[in-house]
Amino acid sequence: MFYQTTVTLPISRMKALISLIDMIQEQATEKSMTDTEVLALHLASDMLPFSRQIQIVSDNARGMASRLTGKENPKMEDTESTIEELRTRLNNTIAYLETFEESDFAEAATKEARFPWFPGMHMVGADYILGYGLPNFFFHVVTAYDILRHHGFEIGKSNYMGQSLPLVADKV
Repeated sequence: MFYQTTVTLPISRMKALISLIDMIQEQATEKSMTDTEVLALHLASDMLPFSRQIQIVSDNARGMASRLTGKENPKMEDTESTIEELRTRLNNTIAYLETFEESDFAEAATKEARFPWFPGMHMVGADYILGYGLPNFFFHVVTAYDILRHHGFEIGKSNYMGQSLPLVADKV
C-alpha cells in the first residue's frame, strides 16, 4: 500500500501536471502572458500563487516517500521563475520517486512523521499518509489546476486526470 500511495500515485498526478504545464505554456504565449505572470496567478489574494502550488506538490511527494522510508529527501530551493523550471522540478521529483522500491517501505507502518508546525506531536504510517500526506498533496494539485481554469486556460477534467488511467480492456 505505501509504495502505491507515496510513489506510483504521486508520479501519475505529477505527470498529469506536466501535461497541463505543456498545454498552458502554449496558451500563455497565445495570450501574450509572460512566465512571470503565469507563475504569479492565484485564486484569491490570500492564497499562494501557481508556482508555489507546484513547489508544494513536489515537496509533499518527496516528503511522503522519504518520511516513510528514512531515505534522505533532496532539498529543492523554491527559486523557479519560469514554466520550464517548474516542469524540471516536477521531472526531478518523479526521478527521485522512481529510485524507491516496494521493499523500501517495509517499516512504513511504524515510521513517525514530524512537522515543526505540529510541535510535540507526530503521525504514524497510514494515519500520516491517509489523514495528512495525500489530502495535502491533492489539495495543491487541484489548486494548481483550479488556478489555471480560473484564469481562462482551456483545460478540462480529462487534462487533470492525465493519461495514466488504470483502464483494462474487457475480454471479448
